[in-house]
Amino acid sequence: MAKGKPSKWAKLDIDESVWLGKKGISIKVWDKWGKKHKGTLVISIGGLRWYKFNAKKPTWRAAWDSLVNS
Repeated sequence: MAKGKPSKWAKLDIDESVWLGKKGISIKVWDKWGKKHKGTLVISIGGLRWYKFNAKKPTWRAAWDSLVNS
C-alpha cells in the first residue's frame, strides 16, 4: 500500500445517463488551493486523455479496454 497522500485520483458515480459526444467531457484539474491549473482530463467514448496545461497533444491516453483489463 502506498504511503502519504495520493497525488492523483478520481472517483465518479453517475446514476443518470450522460451524453458523450466525440469530444467527450473535459474536467479541468487545479492544485489543492485552486491557484495553478495542472491540466485537463477528457473523458470520451474512446477512453481517457490527459493534457498538461497549455499542451496541444495529450500527454497520456488510456482506452477503456486497457483500463478494464488491468
